[in-house]
Amino acid sequence: MDIEQREPSKQVTDPRSPIPDPYAEDEINLLDYWRVIRKRWKLIAVIFFAAVVAAAAVSLLMTPIYQAKTTLMPVESSGSQMSATLRSLGSIPFVGGMVPGLAGASGAKLVAVLKSRTVAEDVIKTLDLIRVLFEEPQDEPPTLQDAVRVLSEGMTEITDDKEGLIGIAVEYKDPEIAADIANQYTVALQRFLSENTLSMAKRNRIFIENQLQKVKAELQAAEEAMKRFQTEKKIVAMDAQTEASIKALAELKAQVTAKEVELGVLKQFATPTNPDVIRMEDQLRELRKQLAMLETKGANPEADAFPSLSVAPELGLQYIRLKRDALTQQTVFELLTQQYEMAKIEEAKEDIAFQIIDTAIPPEKRIKPKRTLIVMLAGVVSLFAGIFLVFFLEYLENMKKREQEERDA
Repeated sequence: MDIEQREPSKQVTDPRSPIPDPYAEDEINLLDYWRVIRKRWKLIAVIFFAAVVAAAAVSLLMTPIYQAKTTLMPVESSGSQMSATLRSLGSIPFVGGMVPGLAGASGAKLVAVLKSRTVAEDVIKTLDLIRVLFEEPQDEPPTLQDAVRVLSEGMTEITDDKEGLIGIAVEYKDPEIAADIANQYTVALQRFLSENTLSMAKRNRIFIENQLQKVKAELQAAEEAMKRFQTEKKIVAMDAQTEASIKALAELKAQVTAKEVELGVLKQFATPTNPDVIRMEDQLRELRKQLAMLETKGANPEADAFPSLSVAPELGLQYIRLKRDALTQQTVFELLTQQYEMAKIEEAKEDIAFQIIDTAIPPEKRIKPKRTLIVMLAGVVSLFAGIFLVFFLEYLENMKKREQEERDA
């Protein structure tokens, strides 16, 4: 039998359901969305225009805020030029230059000082900002700390950019006051650096200045004593050999005094075990030994370059001692004067740690409120809110229809 005749014909069917077309479904959904929006477009338009008009009105009623800004640049000192200047003043060693000054401070340190409470209080007290910042009546009288908080946290922004420039931006409703505050920050910063920062160079200068005042007084006393002695004893001059001996002794004693001052400056920041301190103490010990030998030696006058002062006659010995003291104080005064000038130069490197690039001027245009941006944001937000609302209303309407159909069925 034919196979085709023995097997009955069967219609082949696919049990799987047909695959839906996603693009057709998306088109249907988008059309549904568009129908919902078109159905309630008036509600969206009302919300949009109401929000835009309200945002415009609010932005017009807001108090305009102005920003004044000043720009500073930290100044780095030149060590090579300063060293050349010091060498031109004299050959006396000076330890003040061994300590780095504030002129090389980075912008981050200046920013930290500008953000400090001390600088803010200086600005507030100088400009009387408590009265300005708290115009409206308060439940309790505002304090200085309240003014510092308002000024530092709400009005002032201090930044340090990549180029190393420091910006001081102050925002306030009065452009004149904003500019005054920004400029006063630079004045307060300079005052803090010059008065409150006691650097090593300044301590050196103060120490040497005190020593110089003492030596000056001692020099005047020695000159007056020698003048009175010459007047009373009728002594006019001495022989050349004794004069040379006195000058040598005076110079050696002046070196001892200058070395003691230098060692005192070094000990202000160095420990006793510091190699420089040990080296300087050895030098001072050797100078004192030479001074003692010159003052007391005289057992072998022929071998000495200068005669011993102890073998001079009594009257001449008194005059020699007075002359020696006067010359010693004069030499010490000259050496300390050189060191004092060096100390003032070292301190001058720290007097100006920044340079004002741009001073703050009263701004002509406000920085706040940005009315255009406010209106645009209000329009965008209201548009999304309106669309969300119409879809929610459509959802509620469909729910009611389904409930009605279920009751009817």
